[in-house]
Parts: sequence; C-alpha cells; structure tokens
Amino acid sequence: MDSVKLDLHSLPPETLQQIAGHLSSAHQPSLYAFGLASKTCHSATLPSTFHYVHLAISSREGLQRNVDALVKTLSRTESACHVRCLNIKGSFRLSDGPRIEGYKSGSRDTHSWFKETGVDEILVDEEPYSQAPHSVYDESVIAKSSEEDMAWAPVVGLMKNLPYLTKLVYRCLNQFPPSLLDALHNHHPQCKLYHLTFRMRTLLWGEPYPYEMALATSPCLYGVKVECCWRDSPGDDDFNQEAMLELVAGLAPNLKEVVVVNLTPENSWRYWPRPRSPWRGLPGFVSGRSIGSLTSLSLLGSIPSLPLLGDLRPPGLLQSWAMHTDFSCLRHLTLGGGYGCEGMGMTDEMMEWTTQNCSFPQLNTLRIRMKRDDYHVERPNYANNAIAFFGAFEPLDQLSVSGPLEPEILDAILYQHGQTLKRLELHPFEQGNHSDFNVVRRHIPMTFTKEHFLKIHAQCPALQELAIPVKRTKSDALEAEIYKIFGKMGRLKSLFLTLDCSDWRVTRDPDSIDEASFDAADRESSTGSEILKQGHIRQALMNCAVDETLARSIWDTICQNKAGQKLESLKLWTTGGGVWGNYLGSSAATVVNNLSRSWLIERVARDDKDIINVRELGRRAREARDQQAIYWLKRRAEHLGKEKDIILEPGDLAEEEEIVQVLRRVWPRKKGSKDWREDWSSLPLQV
Repeated sequence: MDSVKLDLHSLPPETLQQIAGHLSSAHQPSLYAFGLASKTCHSATLPSTFHYVHLAISSREGLQRNVDALVKTLSRTESACHVRCLNIKGSFRLSDGPRIEGYKSGSRDTHSWFKETGVDEILVDEEPYSQAPHSVYDESVIAKSSEEDMAWAPVVGLMKNLPYLTKLVYRCLNQFPPSLLDALHNHHPQCKLYHLTFRMRTLLWGEPYPYEMALATSPCLYGVKVECCWRDSPGDDDFNQEAMLELVAGLAPNLKEVVVVNLTPENSWRYWPRPRSPWRGLPGFVSGRSIGSLTSLSLLGSIPSLPLLGDLRPPGLLQSWAMHTDFSCLRHLTLGGGYGCEGMGMTDEMMEWTTQNCSFPQLNTLRIRMKRDDYHVERPNYANNAIAFFGAFEPLDQLSVSGPLEPEILDAILYQHGQTLKRLELHPFEQGNHSDFNVVRRHIPMTFTKEHFLKIHAQCPALQELAIPVKRTKSDALEAEIYKIFGKMGRLKSLFLTLDCSDWRVTRDPDSIDEASFDAADRESSTGSEILKQGHIRQALMNCAVDETLARSIWDTICQNKAGQKLESLKLWTTGGGVWGNYLGSSAATVVNNLSRSWLIERVARDDKDIINVRELGRRAREARDQQAIYWLKRRAEHLGKEKDIILEPGDLAEEEEIVQVLRRVWPRKKGSKDWREDWSSLPLQV
C-alpha cells in the first residue's frame, strides 16, 4: 500500500474528541486554540467544552438573562446533549429585609474576610474560618409555587432540555427550590445532587417542615456541605450536625460525600452558660437500625468541646460518626482544617482512639490537622500516638498533614506511605502564646533541613505533587541547594512552596541564634520589646522580600536541575514575616505585607517553545492594603501639619517609623523616590 500522510481531518471523530479531552484537562486555552483549527476540530471540542457548565446568578432578572444566553449558545452549537454537569452559584433576594433578625453585626462575613486577605488566590481549595456572624434560622423555608420558587423557572426549563445531565452542583445561598427538586426527580432521577450550601432551617420547630425533609431525604442527594455550630450568633441552638448524622445513617439513601464545617460564631460565647435544648431527632429515624456507607467524610473547623449528642467531646465526635457510618467504606477522610483555625485539630487522645477502634481498608486520601492540646497538662505521648496513627492506615495515595510535626513523625509517614504517595502536603504549625491559660510554650515549628528533603526524594518515588515549607535564609547557597533537590524528583510536576520567613527562636530558643553578624545598630532593642533586636527585624525583611526576579530564579534553579518530567507549576507563598514565636511584630505589618509577595509560575507547553507565565497572587488585596495605609498616612500628615503649621509629606512621615528605618539599612532611598515601596528588591539567589 502506498503510504498515506495523515492529518487531523483524517482522524476518526472519537480520536479527535480524545485529543480535545486531554487538552481540556491539561490546558484549557489549548482546547480553544485546537477548536479554531477547523470545523472538524471545533466539533471535536464541543463535548469537552460543554461537559461542565457554570451558571452564576445575582438577581431574578440576571438569572433569566444568563439562562437565555446559555440556551442560545447550546442551541447554536447543538451541544445540549454534551452537558453532563451543571454548576449553579451565587444568590438573589426578592426582599430587602435583613436575613438575621434580632442580631446586628458590623463584622465581615467569612468569605469577604478571606478575600480581603488575598490568601483566597493562594489557598484556592482551603475553607476559610473566622468567628464571623452566623445564623441558622435566619429565614423561612421556601414554599412551593411561591414567588421565590417561581423565580427559578428559567433553570427548571433548562433542566428539562439537558437530556444527559448526571451531576448538579448547587452553591447558592438560597434554599434549594421545590420546583427544581421536582424537575430533578421527574427528568433526571439518576442525577447526583451536590448541595454545597445545605442547611435545615426548622429543626427548632418541633418537627422539620415536610419540604426540608423531602430535600434532605431525596434519592438524588449525593453530596452535602453544611456549616454548623453549637449555638449561633442570635443564641439559637444548632442541630444540623445531629441531623446530618441521622441522614447519613439511612434517611438519605444515596448520600455518599459529606463536608461538615464546625463554626464558633461571633457572639455565641455569650450564650454558652445556658443549657442546650434536647435533640428531638428527625422523623422516621430509628437509632441503630441502619448505618451509612459514606465514601468521603470531611470534618473541618473546630472540634466541638461541648456536649452535643450526650457527649461529643474528643474523641466523642469521631465515635458518634463511627456509629452512623461505616468507616471501612471511606476512600477520602479529612479531620480538621480551614484557614484561620490552625490551632484546632486532632489531639493525641483522638488519634489514639482512632488507631485502636477504627479501620480504613479502602482509604486512599487522608487530610489531618493535629494539635498538642497541652494547655493544662503535658502530652508526652503526642509523638508516639501520631506515629501509631499514621501506621494504622494502609499505604495512601494522597496525604496532607498540618500541625505540630516532629522528625520521628515524618520518618513514620515516609516509611508507611512514601512508596505509594502521589501527593504529599506538609504544613508544620505550633500554637502561639496568645493568652492560652498563661502557658509559656517552647515548641518551635519543625524546620525541614536538606536531609529531610533528600529523604522525601528517596522514599517517595511516585510523588507528582508536593506542598512543603522552605525556610528562607536570605537567598544564600544553602537555600539554593534545597531548590535544586526538587529538581531531582523525576515525577514531580506540581510544587507548592511556603517560603517561611518566621524565626520562632527569638523568643522560644534565643540561645540558638548566632548574632555574631549583628553590628551595634542591630543589637539595639526594638521599640516595645527587650528581646526583639533591630537585627532580627532586618533579617526578616531581607527574607520577606520576594519579587518576580527571585520567583523566576527559584523556578529556573529547579528546572535547570529537573530530572524526568518537566515541572508544570510552581506556587510560592511568602509568609511568616514579623513572627518571632511569642512576639508578633504588628507595627511591621505594612512593610512586611508589601514585601511578602506570592507567585504562581506555570509552564504552557508548545511545539516550538514552552511559555512560562508568571503571576502575582493576591495582588489586588495587597494594593488595596497599601492604598489604605497611604490614605491614613496622608490623613496623619495633614493633621500634624495643621498642628505645627508646616507642610508634611506622607513619605517623610513614613521614614520616621522604626520599621522603615530598618528597611533603609538594607535598601537605601533611590534618587527621586517618594516611597520606600519603590526602593526594595529581593536578594539574588546564590546558585
């Protein structure tokens, strides 16, 4: 046969669709570029392009417009048959009345606070946690054929015209509407509903409303995320966790994935002395008659330390979940977590009970946050219980550990799970000394040495994703050597480095600090602290300074030494500046936050040459903080200028601050500069 030169157009449609599917998962822009090559290629991209459809809502009118636009697009491309998953997020309200009656708060809600930090762009999968206002019974149950229910008519019509929908993800603050539940049951009875804003609003009213029970026990309900607490901001008892346990144990027949976020709401502490009302139970539930078979369970936030079901104090919470679902069916388990509650997690008592009483033969993903719980008594068995805990699991594919880590715990993790791990996240943390029963702590978060990184390289041959801290040492050769080690990891494709600029030794182990390099100015005490020296501040600023040049240098250092697969992404989170153990340098926050920049570097593969994209994470939040600081500096300059009858420049006023004076010892003022923000740059990496 004569050889035939194949091109894209001669490939079978199924092959082209497989190519499009790979591009969709690897690099979305490449999928769209592939679709522009020809009509044939464009047709091949449609199943991947419309597999997952997003619908954002903000108002009743906006919902109608968005649905109309989506229907028009699906009709024009004949792609309604390709939609498998519909994701609905946002909220709308038909009245301007307050959601939380009888309770007023000027505090930001949890997600607004998280966004203002800028960390939401860095920890994209992390659940934010703060003592924000939270009310359980803030609105009535949506009634069938009510005005609010009828407002969802466009989505109901859309659902009827998606013949192969298999997954509905609901992230709206509005209660799931009855008309949409009916559409799901009537047109897509096999579709899996992931209700990620689930909450029962009538648990205090004798018996829950029939619609709430219909939604909670729907055969379509597959995944649930619920925020709950012991008592909410207005002072009402919250029984959503108790209700969730009974739903899991049989009332929700197909529920397989559950996320519970345990909150400590603003103002709730005022009501703690009041006894809690008895839990009446959900209608139809018979204790002990059945047990659930969850495949995924996540218990985030705080661990309840007050009695819920008789006694849910540690390890009672896990005991209660073990009585309601079969842990041997779990494939994914999360115990503790959330940004803002790093000091909350599994105690060694809970780990010991879990080791002795639970079995997880099918588990392949574990995320755990630990804590020492040494407020009142010493915990000499903490490390041994942690080692036994990790040894009780079969070798895992993915493991995330945060909290107090010790070298022997790391050794146990690598010994038991290293050979099978494809993803590993390690986040050492120790409790601060902030008025915790006047306990003076001496523990220092574990610092990973060159030897530790070499152990991970040697014992985790299958590792593809790694998240781990690197202690900043002013870009010296030792720090550069650590970056080179990551290049030796042949299968590593995604790396998340927390650039740790803290120095807990200053207050917790001052004898270990070599101050030989300190000059007379460095040895001067910082204002308000005899322990903290000017030299400690200067070193912190030198470590915090992470600009794009340094970020690229770290990337280049890793990639130049990279064995095996190319590195696809590198995330750098610069944090810990101004943290010196028991002392937090709040006066340095403005400067530290400006210098401490975080970056995402990604490789875009091309035939001719790879493109390296670099983006600062949290830039908008940083710039907003800077503008706020400059605004108040201007106000202060104007006030002082009027008092002294002189003209004061904000920049000159900033130069008088101690932190800026320390900064000037590293980065002198440039010619023509009006602000210290224009003058600094990272120390070059000593490769």
